[in-house]
Amino acid sequence: MAENVKNNKSTKKRLWRCIALPLCVVTAFALSSCGGSGGGAAEPEEAVGTADAEIIECVADNMSLLAAVPRPSHHEEKISEYFVNWAKEQGLSPVQDETLNVIFDVPATEGMEDYPLGILQGHMDMVVAVEDGKDFDPLNDTITIVRDDENNTLTADGTSLGSDDGAGCAIIMAVVQGKMSHGPLRVIITVDEEDGMDGAFNLDSAYLADAAYLINIDNEASNEVLVSTAAGDSVRITGTPARCAPSGDTAVTVQLSGLCGGHSGMEIDKGRLNGIIGLAGFLKYLDENGISCELASFEGGTALNAIPTKASCTVVINGADLEALQTAADAYFGGLKEEYAGIEDAMSYSISEAEAPASVLAADDKNNAVRMATGIINGVYTMSADMEGLVESSSNLGLFSISEEGLSGGTYIRSSVGALESEILDSQLSLAASCGYEAESVKMADPWPYDPDSRLLALTKEIYLTQNGEEINVVALHAGLECGTFKLLNPELDMISIGPDISDAHTINETLYLDSVPKIWRLLEGLLVKVGEA
Repeated sequence: MAENVKNNKSTKKRLWRCIALPLCVVTAFALSSCGGSGGGAAEPEEAVGTADAEIIECVADNMSLLAAVPRPSHHEEKISEYFVNWAKEQGLSPVQDETLNVIFDVPATEGMEDYPLGILQGHMDMVVAVEDGKDFDPLNDTITIVRDDENNTLTADGTSLGSDDGAGCAIIMAVVQGKMSHGPLRVIITVDEEDGMDGAFNLDSAYLADAAYLINIDNEASNEVLVSTAAGDSVRITGTPARCAPSGDTAVTVQLSGLCGGHSGMEIDKGRLNGIIGLAGFLKYLDENGISCELASFEGGTALNAIPTKASCTVVINGADLEALQTAADAYFGGLKEEYAGIEDAMSYSISEAEAPASVLAADDKNNAVRMATGIINGVYTMSADMEGLVESSSNLGLFSISEEGLSGGTYIRSSVGALESEILDSQLSLAASCGYEAESVKMADPWPYDPDSRLLALTKEIYLTQNGEEINVVALHAGLECGTFKLLNPELDMISIGPDISDAHTINETLYLDSVPKIWRLLEGLLVKVGEA
């Protein structure tokens, strides 16, 4: 979930503030290969390089295994069953709870049985983004991984890669496969982290109660340790607008596409255009310029927590107004291109003939739909006054759909300040009510407060400095993470979140940088060894 990663070929700016903590030096730990025993003194550079290649291959192979199993949020039946069977193949005894979370214990390395119980945790679901025009069924089709050996990266062919959090799960799998030195471990792989966190919300607290620490492997920068995240709420909007027969004689589909999109927490401050709002703004522009059109349908967005990359609508006009519609489109979308120059340079729009719809929204209901989509709070709402560069509160209109079945939409609100979270929520509920829609909010994430006394964090800083010759960045994040809920279930649980370098998560450009995997592997093994020492 991170950008601006050193040497990861990404130039994106992070939403975080570094927190300085005291440092001390500890012994470095050697990287073990997938088949090795791990631990011990640092090996010569050549040997470590060989081990690096081995662990990269192990993680890449595990990514391929996960890519073969469809796993969009809310549809984790197949991947959950896969993890159950995989754990059994490793000689372990997995538990699959009613929510489809998978939990299993991994015995300690010989001689480390007296170490405190630790948890390695990731989530099995992914956000599915699909390239325009690609025939892809996220419930049945597999992700096709593309490996670039020259740049040592993994991407996907026309879809998101699923490295959020496939990379974390693949590393956890490698720990189990590779016999990395560690004390008693519990692996918890949750469902629905990306859209609702039902897995964390419904996890039995007993699985956390006897653990001393938890390492979440869902961060996306190898030079960072994540220690705090924001709370989140989703707003679900529904309505049944009145419909009538169209009076116009020409139906056209207008599409806005090619936008950057991205994670609604991580990229919300990048100034990217929301496809839903961009297209709804065009409908408003037509009204303001006296071009009559009737709205038959509207479709935009793929997930509440993803900035929409495209949207399309079908409208009915009088044939005589077709040229005026095209002229208006050229002016409006041309203006957007100028406004978002340097950000949305791949933006495109099209107007094409469409089949005549049976009905369109009644005039007042169309106006309300446009008002809902263009008047809602979207994007950055406030920036933190205390943490430079950190978004304090925001909202993303991630879904908006109008069809003969009705209207539906949804936003994702994030804030580290409860009063601001409530302010955005109240505004959106009030707007929905004034438009004649029903709306309800659902808690999506609990806050994870920063713990300045975390021993796990102190060890992370020490080990990273020894291994890499530089300090690790300690960050707070404007996004939700399951650690907030885990902290509520066990307030004494010491936690951090780490992970390899990933860019453009939740988009078709999502990339996992394999050369960052060994760095996280070494850090993780160092932690698992050092955490049990007096």
